[in-house]
Amino acid sequence: MAQSHPSGEDQFVTTTLQILAWAQKNTRALILGAGTLAIAIFAVKYYLDYQNTVQEAASSEIRTIRFQMQSGSSDQSIERLRTFMITYDGTVYAQEARILLAQSLLESGRTGEAIEPASQAISDLKDDVLSGRAAFLLAAAYEEVADTNSAIQTYERIGNDVQQRVQRSRALQAAARLREGSGDYAGAAAIYAQLLEFTPEDVPAHAFYRMRITEMRTAERRVPQMPAEVEGG
Repeated sequence: MAQSHPSGEDQFVTTTLQILAWAQKNTRALILGAGTLAIAIFAVKYYLDYQNTVQEAASSEIRTIRFQMQSGSSDQSIERLRTFMITYDGTVYAQEARILLAQSLLESGRTGEAIEPASQAISDLKDDVLSGRAAFLLAAAYEEVADTNSAIQTYERIGNDVQQRVQRSRALQAAARLREGSGDYAGAAAIYAQLLEFTPEDVPAHAFYRMRITEMRTAERRVPQMPAEVEGG
């Protein structure tokens, strides 16, 4: 007599019974697994909700600080900004807070303290407008503390990295001014030549830069040269 083969329906029933039997034996593992998944989902949702809450609180606080600065309360603004940077560091408003702190410190005459927050607020000068603002504040702070070399380097970095022509011109003019003031006429002439290169000829500043190049080269020639040492003398 030929042996009968189980039908598709019988196979389905058999497989279903096997799954149910496995589930009964592993009920605890299934419950724990489902619980772990639920906890993970809740944790992600809680984290996202928390981040949104923090960002909203930071936005509200930075608006209040801006208003306070406009009213002229520099000392209070400084302390409030320091607290903000501790409480809301990592939010999208942290960079702005550092810039506002550097600005407030400069306006209050606490120039040396402005260097750190201004420096920390600089990220990408090519694409970030706030970084450009922070770099100008940093250069101004270096000027105030008489760190001329650092000021020149910062202004030149702005002039070489930022995209906006107005900001590039402003930064490079400041660098040329400082180089001239320190007696580096050749360096100043080189910067004016750089300004001349990207300034359209129909702009009045073009003729001005050309004139300044001539003046710097003339001043360089007037600088007394150190006499060469006489060989064997």
